[in-house]
Amino acid sequence: MNIKTIFQRIKQRFHPTPALQDEVVVRFFKLLEKVRKEDLPCDKMYTQLDEFVEREVKAQDATKLMPLIQEHLDCCSDCHEEYEALLDVLKHTENDK
Repeated sequence: MNIKTIFQRIKQRFHPTPALQDEVVVRFFKLLEKVRKEDLPCDKMYTQLDEFVEREVKAQDATKLMPLIQEHLDCCSDCHEEYEALLDVLKHTENDK
């Protein structure tokens, strides 16, 4: 154990870090969601959504190949609804063949 670690432990005993309040954690996650959505706006996501869904239908690992699309879908309910609709159509089309 080095000196820095010892001092940090002593400091922590006299001045414990307060627990985060739930509302602070929730605001932090909402901020993260907003930042991730801004990294890939909906209009850019839509241009790649068909490729993402086709990869899923063909049993390719779309999430691994296109992680930003998956992250956007996890954060954006409107885009997720579009994704679900497109996936449903393509699965039914594949089943009809």
